[in-house]
Amino acid sequence: MTAEVAVMNTQGVAIAADSAVTISTGQDYKTYYTQQKIFNLSPRLPVGIMVYNNAEFMGINWEIVINEFSKEFNAATRDRIYDTLEEYAKHLIFFLRDFLHIRDTNQKDYLAHISWSFFKELKDRYDAEISEHYENQEIGKDKQIEIFTEILKKAGEQLDNEDSFTGFIDDGFVKNNLSIIEKEMEEILSDFDISDKMKEEMRELFLQDLVKIEIAWWGRNSSGVVFAGYGDKEIFPSVIDFRLFGKLGKNILHTKMDISDVVNDSNAWIIPRAQTDVINTFIRGMAPDFQDRIFAELDSIVEKIIGITGKKNAEEINKLKDEFKEKILDHEDESYRSPVMSMVASLPKSNLAEMAEALINLTALRRHVSTEKDDVGGPTDVALITKVDGFVWIKKKQLFKGITDDRLRG
Repeated sequence: MTAEVAVMNTQGVAIAADSAVTISTGQDYKTYYTQQKIFNLSPRLPVGIMVYNNAEFMGINWEIVINEFSKEFNAATRDRIYDTLEEYAKHLIFFLRDFLHIRDTNQKDYLAHISWSFFKELKDRYDAEISEHYENQEIGKDKQIEIFTEILKKAGEQLDNEDSFTGFIDDGFVKNNLSIIEKEMEEILSDFDISDKMKEEMRELFLQDLVKIEIAWWGRNSSGVVFAGYGDKEIFPSVIDFRLFGKLGKNILHTKMDISDVVNDSNAWIIPRAQTDVINTFIRGMAPDFQDRIFAELDSIVEKIIGITGKKNAEEINKLKDEFKEKILDHEDESYRSPVMSMVASLPKSNLAEMAEALINLTALRRHVSTEKDDVGGPTDVALITKVDGFVWIKKKQLFKGITDDRLRG
């Protein structure tokens, strides 16, 4: 797993990442502490890139992908110097569309994987419905199809209500490989007597889910990509992050880019990614899951009180509950978040790097001394990006003995 953070104010942005990578060995997992997660796009550009979650894209390690990507920016040509950081991030999408090393077979395997995940999710929803409402009952084929039809209807409504968009528009690749989708469908749903009409409906739902990425669990296999730094015409830094799922034809399935900057939004940012709980606890003064639990228990208690006292006081009781939650959130902001952000806004640029490193080390310490998986750790890589000095390594792990200082000046 991974812990990454960007700490930013008007003077610059510091980025830091641990070195842990967890590899599946079939029935178990092994963690190594040598993964490279921070990259400089080019020695002459104030642009850094961080990658988290999946260490590969379509079977190719991100270090290799970004190395190939950076070659376009290492030549001293003006057409590869963009005015904004967002343009650098968007260019990665364009680059991956034409990346020749992503083979047709890789894409077919990916299509099979996400098809399997999609139909397995529908089957799991059916099994959950049977377990909850029809346990120990004989389910005939007609009733089976009736229940499954309702599952498909709800899935369609879920997709209709989802606002996310991956940019997927079938350019013929999926249409020409429908047999892959149908094979996974028939394998997962072999116990169902599914009509051709239902098969067509499920194919359409799957294509819709390629656009929305909402139903299937395969989003867990996505890679988070963070760009930090400056475009040529920008004097203040920004951070842009998005998720990349995979490639089908000329489609790079990805989420909309989220932009954080010190011009339009805030003059101080702490942006954690991947394992964010410890850093958010530091910022907010309370663990996010603990706060959620308190609010959930409060909701439950209020429901019981209304059940005892009667619905005549429900509106007033719910109003008191909402006021309590609001006071807790106001206290959190006034006593914890705002003071921290106020200090970040005025930190000298060298202290931005110190803070970024400390937040990653704090997460690693928490994992190490708790009963949770010890999957954050190893050397912490830290880089500072400013308009004046560009991308500067503050700390960079040495994977091989004898590495020279020149190699650290990426």
